[in-house]
Amino acid sequence: MLTIVATPIGNLLDLPQRAVQAFAEADIIACEDTRQTRKLLSLTGTLTKAQLLPYHDHNGAKMRPKLLTALSNGKKVVLVSDAGTPLISDPGYKLVAACHEGGIIVTSIPGPTAPIIALTMSGLPSDKFAFQGFVPAKKSAAAQALEASAQLDMTQIWFESARRLPTTLDLMLQAYGERLCVIARELTKLHEEIERAPLTVLAEKYQTAPPPRGEIVILVEGASAFHHAVSDDAIIALLSDALETHSVRDAVQQVEALTGAKKRHIYQLALTVQQKQPTPPDDSAASD
Repeated sequence: MLTIVATPIGNLLDLPQRAVQAFAEADIIACEDTRQTRKLLSLTGTLTKAQLLPYHDHNGAKMRPKLLTALSNGKKVVLVSDAGTPLISDPGYKLVAACHEGGIIVTSIPGPTAPIIALTMSGLPSDKFAFQGFVPAKKSAAAQALEASAQLDMTQIWFESARRLPTTLDLMLQAYGERLCVIARELTKLHEEIERAPLTVLAEKYQTAPPPRGEIVILVEGASAFHHAVSDDAIIALLSDALETHSVRDAVQQVEALTGAKKRHIYQLALTVQQKQPTPPDDSAASD
């Protein structure tokens, strides 16, 4: 039997009692990093006779047959990641799929998982949500990924590094427009922190503030709350003000950031507003 075991993401007291029992009974513990798992076992005083074997994206093709052979021979294998629930932005699903295909029993011992912990603490709608994993490292790929999720009417959950947070918040503002955003960091740890504010506020803050420490989860409100809440009349009023001092392009970008409405729709309204604005007098003709 393969047992998927969740491990603490910060607070060691979050190690499930069933996990302790699974470790004690295991023949093999397949670890994302054996050093991290040994450290966890040592710090929690968990005893096991199991052999610790590395299993991750880079050696999966080599290690999977060995683990499947052990499982087929009746061995008890436990699968863990460095922290949290395995398979959630961590390796392991190919092993689980192979077990199902081979008639091997798969079970799971639940425990901490950062996306769900962050969602429950965020105060954002939790009836529908999409966990998107890590924001792509390349700026162009990140922009595409965010744009692809911009129309989803559900809470978006992303992982990000502290170093890239300012860039990502700026890209989110461009893709999503103004929405409520939550930055959750150091979850379950001593310096756990939740920041909840409009995207504009957080994006502006982290352009100058030093990057926060620790693991970060970013949550952004879904599209529907904004797209249905802002009427065309309200958008036109904003455009009328913006067009007095800005070009059409800049006015559209400004209103998009404020409302979260679709850029193409705002642009069409902007053309209508521009056509209705009075034409300024020709000063050169008056001087003649």
